[in-house]
Amino acid sequence: MRRRVLLLLIGLGVFLIGLLPAPRASADSSDDRIDSYHVTTDFATDGTASVTIAFDFNFGSDEGRGPYLTLPLRQAMDNDPDHWRMLDVDVSSLRVSSPSGANTEVQTQTEDGNLLIRIGNENTYFRGAQSYLVQYRIRGLIAPNQAQSGLDEVNWNVIGGSWEVPFRDIEVTITGPVNVTRSACFVNGRADDPCDGAEQDGKSVTFTQSSLPSETALQVVAGFPAGTFVGAEARLEKRMWIGNMFPLTPVTGGLTAALTVIGLVPLLRRTRRGSRDEVYLGLTPGVTPAANQQVSIGRGAVDAPVAVAFTPPKGARPGEIGVLVDSTANDVDITATIIDLAVRGHLRIDQQGKKDWTFVRLTGRDQLNGYESYLLKKLFRKGSTVTTDDLKQKGYAGTVEGTRERLYKRVTDELQWFRRNPTHVRGGAVVGGLGLIGVGAAVGFGLSFVGFGLLGLAGVICGIAMLMLSNRFGARTAEGSAVLAQAKGFELYLTTAEADQIKFEEGIDVFSRYLPYAIVFGVAERWAKIFQDLAAQGRYVADSSWYVGYGYGTVLNTNFASSMDQLSHTMSSAMQSSTSASSGGSGFSGGGGFGGGGGGGW
Repeated sequence: MRRRVLLLLIGLGVFLIGLLPAPRASADSSDDRIDSYHVTTDFATDGTASVTIAFDFNFGSDEGRGPYLTLPLRQAMDNDPDHWRMLDVDVSSLRVSSPSGANTEVQTQTEDGNLLIRIGNENTYFRGAQSYLVQYRIRGLIAPNQAQSGLDEVNWNVIGGSWEVPFRDIEVTITGPVNVTRSACFVNGRADDPCDGAEQDGKSVTFTQSSLPSETALQVVAGFPAGTFVGAEARLEKRMWIGNMFPLTPVTGGLTAALTVIGLVPLLRRTRRGSRDEVYLGLTPGVTPAANQQVSIGRGAVDAPVAVAFTPPKGARPGEIGVLVDSTANDVDITATIIDLAVRGHLRIDQQGKKDWTFVRLTGRDQLNGYESYLLKKLFRKGSTVTTDDLKQKGYAGTVEGTRERLYKRVTDELQWFRRNPTHVRGGAVVGGLGLIGVGAAVGFGLSFVGFGLLGLAGVICGIAMLMLSNRFGARTAEGSAVLAQAKGFELYLTTAEADQIKFEEGIDVFSRYLPYAIVFGVAERWAKIFQDLAAQGRYVADSSWYVGYGYGTVLNTNFASSMDQLSHTMSSAMQSSTSASSGGSGFSGGGGFGGGGGGGW
């Protein structure tokens, strides 16, 4: 019984499959061709041409529905980039027939300055060659009274370079209202490649070409006495391009410059340090008020002088100073923090090679801040040692960004050196800059249609300036400005002190203690050189307990400063990788004519 049911189902399936329509072969233009292409064109005195195209379209080895043609409706002009030369095709005059009985349903569509004419039906297919007759009227093929030839010229790309199929047996006849004076025919607009033949006979001239490859144009030119065509000049339309949408004129240039200045002046004033940072009024820069001392707060002078300081601001870590100086927690600040933690005994840095590092967790001697605890916890998440190769693993993703976030929180919420989180302020400035660029571009595009598009450039320039100055929008508090002045004084000391001016402190390795600050200020190499000289004189012995190097193996070898730079780059790279057609002149010189277009089968 089960076997009978199975056989019945199989039979039913075969029956249903048999009812399905046989699949149609899709059109394949690989061997489509036009076996003959005969064009006759009669020109009236007003320049209107009646065109008749009789052609045999061969669908080759596959079936096809019918041919399609594209006729350009506009053309750029070399001598007038501000206008389109319009080719007016009278769609109402379009007629299509087929002497061989092929389907001649017509669909037309205008797109990107071209008229698409599709002949045939979606569900009707043909094989072999089919004959078609296409008729239409067009205006715009006449170039009256050309300077070089002194003639009224019919200058026509009768076959455009966009045809997907090759041609055979091409014949083009042009008839005018008076006798033809001169004629020429070119393949691909090249004067050195004329077509096979051209025969003048009174008012007519006939051009012949035995064959033409696909994507190859055929240009025909017929000259008539000047004045033959009256009112036949082509219709022109405004062509929008960068030259007339964004022209630089005294008016547009002046207005753009004025708007740019109007936008940049308040932006630059807003980002000047003296106009944004608070200071304690009446106190020397770097001095903070005593307990219970009433001091007014206002805006400070730009680049106020600072006194040399022999020690960093009290209680301020190097990474914190780095953020205070430029409002940015960058990779250098993170590196300086790691070295500071090493100097303070929380880890040891072992360098095995130029780009190979190992960090060993130790028991520190002092209290950690939040971002420092987070950084150590993330670095040593799997044990007491970690290498720079380990940092490339997925588990370390976000270590640098997380440390940055906590460092920003430290200087803003805990130390209160900034009125707002610098990264949030910078983000707002970036959004504002991008907004200005977008508004400027939109305004410029809108005004471009009336020739004032250049004005939008003012908004774009101001937006770009805001992006470039985005890290200068954060405002420091009076306390932050005071600490900054102290930090600038300490930077002055690190930058200018000579070997005999170093202030040693009891129980402190001055070189190691201040090295992270020198890294932040970008003077680590100079700081190391001073102590190399002191060591060479026997006046200083380095404490290398926090760093085990390769080569000379000491913090005072000649490669040490560059090793610190390489450490910053290597760590950053490791943890980042864990995140994972034209016209002009006489047609008798070649170069292409009016019209053209293309076609193929579908």
